[in-house]
Amino acid sequence: MKTLLSLILIVLTTMAMAQTTKTGDYRLDKSYKIDEKGTIDLRSSDAKVFITGSKRGDVHVKIDRVVEARGFVMGESEFSVQVEEASGNLKIEERQHSDVSIIGSYHEDYTINIEAPAGVSLRIRGDDGDYFIKSINGTMDLDLDDADVELTGCKGDFFSFRLDDGDIRMDEARGTLEVSADDADVEILNAKFSKINAEIDDGDFIVQTSLADNGDYYIDSQDGMISFTVVAGGGKFDIRHDDASVRADAAFTSIEESEDRSRFTLGTGSAKIDIRADDARVKLAKM
Repeated sequence: MKTLLSLILIVLTTMAMAQTTKTGDYRLDKSYKIDEKGTIDLRSSDAKVFITGSKRGDVHVKIDRVVEARGFVMGESEFSVQVEEASGNLKIEERQHSDVSIIGSYHEDYTINIEAPAGVSLRIRGDDGDYFIKSINGTMDLDLDDADVELTGCKGDFFSFRLDDGDIRMDEARGTLEVSADDADVEILNAKFSKINAEIDDGDFIVQTSLADNGDYYIDSQDGMISFTVVAGGGKFDIRHDDASVRADAAFTSIEESEDRSRFTLGTGSAKIDIRADDARVKLAKM
């Protein structure tokens, strides 16, 4: 019995000693070389990321990460960020390993701020975070899981988004749009797309764009809403649907309306818009 009591006292004493706050800090504040139209390749997780284009000729990277764990903490955690300049591009890769058990609370405050030349392109691979991108005019290639993205004033002509469980908001766009999304909402306003290829499962796709002559637009939605608003131009709309609701405003001329297909024309333009809707709502509008 005395041995058992002694063991209990040792455990309780150890736990009492562990009732402190452990912090893990990482900070980086440095500038790097990049070509005016180079590519930033970013790999990160669970961070608030701010990327801003400017007239500067290099890239300024500022990273602040503070981790607080209160309670009984066991194990070790390692975190670092590797930044590599290569062939006029910049690669920023987060590396972390954690083998920690916590009985108590855990809080992480992690931000990445990047200021770069406005003409750079972005290639981002991320998990669990928020991304705010402003005035970046190169191509965009974003592959994200459980993340929200807000793009403001980005004037590039190629956008590729792969998203699982998150949202994308853009206030302007042009050129080509490629989207593959699951459980995600996409909203793009004031666009001038000449090509769209979008596949969305369980989410809303809201786009406001002009139509280019001979433009090609394909949207496939399994379960959600497709709202397609035409700012300028015209073309032929071919909607194949199953258990879907299709509405078009008075500017569209109906060519066919059957149980599984609806076709419309708008103006005299030559754009081709193909929509596939399975258990989705489709709304066509003209501004």
